[in-house]
Amino acid sequence: MPDGPTGRGSFEGHISRPIQQTAAPVGDTLSRLEYQDRRIKQLEAALANTGHTQITDAVQRMKVSKLPLTPESGMAATEQTGATATDRETMLLRGKSFKTQFHGSTHPGSLIAHIPDLNTFTKEAFEKFPALARIRHDMRTLEERTEYAGAKSQPITEAALKALLPQKAEVDLLVQLYLGSYGSIYHVLHLPTFWQQYRDLWPDIAGASGHFVATLLLMIASAQCLVSTQPWLYTANSSLPREKAITYIQACDDWLQTQSQKHVTSADFQIRFLLVFARQVSARKVKRTWTEAGNLLRFCMAAGLHRNPDLLRKKTSALDKNLRRRIWAAVVELELQASFDRGMMAAPWPMQADTPPASNIHDEDLDQNTEQVPPPVRADEFTRSSYLWAASESTMLRHGLNTTLNNIRQTLGFDDVKRFTEEIDAQIQAIPKWTGTGADVAAAFLSLNLRQYVMVLHDRQLRQAETAAERSFSRVMIIDSATRTIDTHRALIEKGSYALELLCQDQLRAALSICHLSATVDIRADSAIGQIIEHHAGRIMDEAVQMLTDKVGRFGREQRQLWIVVAAYGFWKAKNDPSKRAVYMQEAVEKVTRPYYKIMACQDDVPAVMGAPLEKVASRGESSKGAPEPMPPLPQSKAQEMTPFEDMPILDLDEIEAWTLENWNQFNASDLPSFSEPYQLNPT
Repeated sequence: MPDGPTGRGSFEGHISRPIQQTAAPVGDTLSRLEYQDRRIKQLEAALANTGHTQITDAVQRMKVSKLPLTPESGMAATEQTGATATDRETMLLRGKSFKTQFHGSTHPGSLIAHIPDLNTFTKEAFEKFPALARIRHDMRTLEERTEYAGAKSQPITEAALKALLPQKAEVDLLVQLYLGSYGSIYHVLHLPTFWQQYRDLWPDIAGASGHFVATLLLMIASAQCLVSTQPWLYTANSSLPREKAITYIQACDDWLQTQSQKHVTSADFQIRFLLVFARQVSARKVKRTWTEAGNLLRFCMAAGLHRNPDLLRKKTSALDKNLRRRIWAAVVELELQASFDRGMMAAPWPMQADTPPASNIHDEDLDQNTEQVPPPVRADEFTRSSYLWAASESTMLRHGLNTTLNNIRQTLGFDDVKRFTEEIDAQIQAIPKWTGTGADVAAAFLSLNLRQYVMVLHDRQLRQAETAAERSFSRVMIIDSATRTIDTHRALIEKGSYALELLCQDQLRAALSICHLSATVDIRADSAIGQIIEHHAGRIMDEAVQMLTDKVGRFGREQRQLWIVVAAYGFWKAKNDPSKRAVYMQEAVEKVTRPYYKIMACQDDVPAVMGAPLEKVASRGESSKGAPEPMPPLPQSKAQEMTPFEDMPILDLDEIEAWTLENWNQFNASDLPSFSEPYQLNPT
């Protein structure tokens, strides 16, 4: 890929390379002028209103404020109600007082509010099938009876850290699993150096570097849930591989807190990156991913990793300069994706950054004695750094789009959406056809990261389209992106690679996008597009259900994401055949309770944490047909003791308290039927 511009469309600061840009093409210049004209008008309007003071009326005060008025602000001031405000892009603000959570427009769950009557379907399911509520109670009971891995932070010595290392055969397997998947995406290590330290480790573990042991533990923690060993065992609502990962993550975090920050090396940055990443792929403290990724980026900026390493006056090896560029590129990608998933703007680092992108070179061509970074290899030759190099071609495009899509005061017209769609497609078409270990994961991740923006752009454009042609265009783009997203994941899974299944949230996004599309199209008025949607919708949602079911099995968590998709799938089928609404509703409930019963039936007797007190957990039996037996009904006295749903703490996405999708913090257990009502699974 060339270093210069490739005909990308307009956006403020929207360039692929931060320095030495050549002149933009004419079309790009015109687009920038149009954007600047609109921006000038906004600023002039804001400037004209800056002189007003002493205005007591809330609406008038906002009208003369320096910032453009948002739809929800006007509604809140006019109505003075406590209802959750919903803007034109949709955001999720739930909770009360200071116990609140916010997710912005690009968060996958933001589409739920735009699928007509889905909340009615899910609320009806809660009322008819109290097993959904009992799941939450049983999981909480299990957690109370089993000490949670890594729940408490405590100082850990280097010797204790080394004692956590498993046997060499297990570490060998997990390291290869990591390098063949995540190691080909976020390549922050220098493999020749790593392998030399790895060979030196086993004869003398006591003499090994603590930083290397921490790096190794975080690598195998990241790969724990990728193993395909069956059957899976669980501790409460966490799989044993996940519990091991959490143990390693917490130990490395505790050890890192005791280390000095005065004499840092590349290992300090690698460990901090791997800490955030390992938590993400182990579903550990997922609510903190965005804030932790932002803190990591600021830590790197404080050390100047965002600046060109050639600016360093003191002698620095070519290897260290290259590692600085790699680590910065990986952190930028991680923080940008975390921001997109959360529905937040990414950190505004582009205004200060000038570090060149990671070079597409083989690690073997660099060592501490190398004086100059070797020239990059061909674009179609895969190296461990190929993903970071290729991703840099679209970093500014994605950063700008994420900023725009989560900006509550900025709108996009159809021409803007179309232009961005063309730019994204050009980036996808430019992805090289790589071969080699990890190449399929890297290429797939590049395309998935771009297609998710197409879905969000057109989900939003579909709601504001002014003509039938605009609506048809957005529908076709959503169908295409959702289908290709699911097909990309399926192709990797068929090869035995589950890395992106655990890392990405776009299966949920694809399923909700296609459900939203099918729920809002009038098949009688537009039979052609309706038939296309119906042809693809069932398969896309069914595939998403399968992937999220496997995700639940590997983590023991994420049940709420699974419920959202199975509810959307059941709702779609019920919409097409209303006479079977009850049947499809029961199918949806069974698809989310079945993995739960499996988790309950496969409880492990020995906790994953070393030294934790043994606490035997009663397991569920299996029927002669292999189907899990239904749970015994919860006593009415226990049901009365349960804390009302609205009084519980704010929850993760995989918690189960507010699965009605109507209002994420205003559902009360008293709305449910008696908890003593038995629930029987359909044996089929």
